[in-house]
Order: sequence, then C-alpha cells, then structure tokens
Amino acid sequence: MASEYETGAIEVASGVFAFIQAGGATDAGFIVDHDEVVIIDTLMTASLANQMMAEVRRVTNAPISYIINTHWHGDHVFGNAVLPQVPIIAHDTCREDLFSEWETHRAFLRELYPALWPEMEPLKATPPSITFETKATLHLASRSLELMFLGRAHTRGDVVVYLPDAGVAFAGDLAFHKYIPNARDGFPVDWITAAARLERLGADVIVPGHGPIGTNSDLQEMRGCLELVVAQVRKSYEKGLTEGQAYVALQLGPFNDWGRQEDRLPGVIKRAYMELRGEI
Repeated sequence: MASEYETGAIEVASGVFAFIQAGGATDAGFIVDHDEVVIIDTLMTASLANQMMAEVRRVTNAPISYIINTHWHGDHVFGNAVLPQVPIIAHDTCREDLFSEWETHRAFLRELYPALWPEMEPLKATPPSITFETKATLHLASRSLELMFLGRAHTRGDVVVYLPDAGVAFAGDLAFHKYIPNARDGFPVDWITAAARLERLGADVIVPGHGPIGTNSDLQEMRGCLELVVAQVRKSYEKGLTEGQAYVALQLGPFNDWGRQEDRLPGVIKRAYMELRGEI
C-alpha cells in the first residue's frame, strides 16, 4: 500500500479545508465563510489543536463560531479544551459517551500513546453543548452545513458534515481510506449500511477520519472491505468457530495490503460477533 499522500491544510472546495495527517493519524477540517469559521474535530493534544489553528489563521482572522465533533473519541475531541470556547455540536450520544467513557478512554490512550500522555493529561472534558438525534442544519452566511446521523458505525453516534453546495462530506471515522476500519467501539454489521447511506449523498470529496482525502469510490472500497470481512466472520460464527479461529480463517483478498490489520481486525471480529449475538 502506498502510504504517502498529501497532508496539511488542503482546500478541497472554496473556503473548505481538510486538515490531513500522515500515516493514517487523525484528520480534521475547517470551513471559512465570510466572517466566521467552523471547526470539524479538534484532534488529541494541545499542540495538534494549535497546529490546526495556525492553519486557520494562515487563511483568515475570522473568529471561530462553532465546533463540530464527529464522535466522542479523544483523538477527535480532546482539543475541545484548547480551542476557543464556542458552541460545540455533536450527536446526542457523543455528550453521553464522552462523560461515561472519559477515564477509561484516557487510560486507553495513555497506553496507546505514552509519549503524548503529558500533553493529554491536563486536558479537561469539554463536551458538546448542542446535540441532535438524526439531522441538523447549520446555516452560515452563504452556505448551509447538513449534519446527519446515518446509523451506528464506528461508534453509536457518528456525525457526517455535508456541504451540498460544494459536494464535500466530512465523514469522521465513518470513513477510513486505505486502512482497516477501527471497530473498537463500533458496529461492523450496521456500519456497512451507514456507509451505503453516505455513498448515496453522492459527495465529490470525502474527508475521512483517518487516511487520505478520497471520493465516493474510496468509501465504496472501504464498504467493500467491511462487507468481505463481515461475510466471512458471519460464516465463522454460524459454524460455531471462536473469534480467534475466525481471525485465522479470514482472507482479505484485494485488501491484503491495507494498513493496521494486526491491531484492528481482532476488534472488528469481536464487535461483529457481539452484533450477531445481539449483545450490542
């Protein structure tokens, strides 16, 4: 798999910027509209949040009016505590999960990113202040942002930010381009349906939560990966195989060169088994 792709603040449409990190690290973005800015996700540490803010200020001196969180995971929301304290918009469950999972998730990230822990440790939980269930529209001076929940996927409350005038969708972790999707808190079976719903929007540009900027074809490719994995896992489940046996039997075929297989495929299988058993 080619791991090199364009990174940094990339203008994908007029006034619409994706903030892309290398190596499949967390992506974010911002939208500039006349005298205001909307931030989409705030990253994991003060330095990362400030790095994105430096890119905003390179483009405009307009104030931040809103922050949108695509879901509750720390690599997307810890920066809420660092950026200007403005209304934060997210799905209903994002606020609930940020509070209920706060300490457990911090411990998980401390183990995963020990070198970054000194930056993460002092950050306070800064939850969304405006939440919605299925759909909301944010009206800016010259354009509208459609915020939508398309079903359980990477979490139980993923939000997609769609700009119909620009044909751009910020998909958060509903989309992983060229990397095995992370289903640690996910719903792999339902995720396939949510991805198909996003595809039907027909966005020209899809900014994923991790990986390079893509198009609808990249989203279809990710959905194809999930479909292939889930179909095999379902067969293993129906045969009475254990999760470990399902992992050994799994064949990725055309996705065999995708990154993050060893650490993420066991999680996809575990959560798929839980869905098939009706536990989540």
